[in-house]
Amino acid sequence: SKKHPQSDNTKMLKTFTILSVLLRNQNYVRGFTNPLTTLARVGNIDTAMLAKSNDLEHLEGYTLLSVQQCLKAYNAMKGIETMGDKPNLIFLDASWWHKGDLDGRKMFEDGPRIPGSMHFNIDDVALTPDLNPDSLPHMLPTPEFFAAVMDECGIRNQDHVIITARESVYFTPRIWFLFKTFGHNPRKIHLMQGSLEEWMNLGGEVDADKVVTTRFQDMELGEKEVYNYKVRDATGVCDMKEILDVLGSNDSKAEIERVLILDSRGSSYAKKGHMPGAIHLPYSNWVLPENTLKWKSVDELRSVFEGAGVNPTTNNRIICSCGTGVSVCHTLLALELCGRNLLQSSTKMYDGSWSEWAKNKSTPKVRSGL
Repeated sequence: SKKHPQSDNTKMLKTFTILSVLLRNQNYVRGFTNPLTTLARVGNIDTAMLAKSNDLEHLEGYTLLSVQQCLKAYNAMKGIETMGDKPNLIFLDASWWHKGDLDGRKMFEDGPRIPGSMHFNIDDVALTPDLNPDSLPHMLPTPEFFAAVMDECGIRNQDHVIITARESVYFTPRIWFLFKTFGHNPRKIHLMQGSLEEWMNLGGEVDADKVVTTRFQDMELGEKEVYNYKVRDATGVCDMKEILDVLGSNDSKAEIERVLILDSRGSSYAKKGHMPGAIHLPYSNWVLPENTLKWKSVDELRSVFEGAGVNPTTNNRIICSCGTGVSVCHTLLALELCGRNLLQSSTKMYDGSWSEWAKNKSTPKVRSGL
């Protein structure tokens, strides 16, 4: 944001604002025990703004954040806004259900919602119809479209992004993967472990006024040559040909044993069929049954993998699939939480997943028990 000359009164107000933030958050000001001393040492008011980075520093590197941690970050953000600066923190509401009548966009528009948050819809930030002739659901957008959405939302590469949702939502990891695959700093992508309802129960502020959200698919986005948000080509993604090459290799049995195909669908794995050799790891395995936004402990996640005969840190290639490219992101996050480096080429997400595989008559399919 542009900075303008400030009057003495404004500077004084800013000084007291910073002081109050320091007093509230002195445990996060590293290296100084007294916030008054901090202001005295830095000497000028702009240097004292170093305190604002410490207010958000506790988020760095943590993918899973408790609701309490998110509230603390929100309050720090408010303090930074009071100082007249744009905080490096964005709240995204990713409420989306694959079944039933609940409409995340409408619920966001009607409120309540976290003040200043934005709605981020899985179907909206996806491959546009003109580039998706097979009408496959939820396909990854082009890098240009993703960068255009980031610019439209005012999201910068240096921002912390906290992904939130309403009660009973499962699929926030899909938004986590979108940011990760297109190159956002992985240490600044976070999932709130709890719902908006829990946020409110803990006293979190909400906005109840009705709003109208932007539908990115209705906008002419992704046609510029230069974007403020710097994006890379999607990484860690494979297509149907790569899997067919594995399954159709000359040394088929040995090759399949070297490549693990993990299928995260629910009951449709058995009902509709699956790829040869695929291992069934339902997405519901990774979260608490009583709260679908809270993840199990790392030890419990490892136990799930081990129960299916999978070593999450194996040197073997792993290809993750699901029904429509959404729940697969649960498996990817579970692998990462258990220590697997998803940036290596040995781990891939099959974007088309079963919706593409089942449509193609030439792909091999297996029914469990048959």
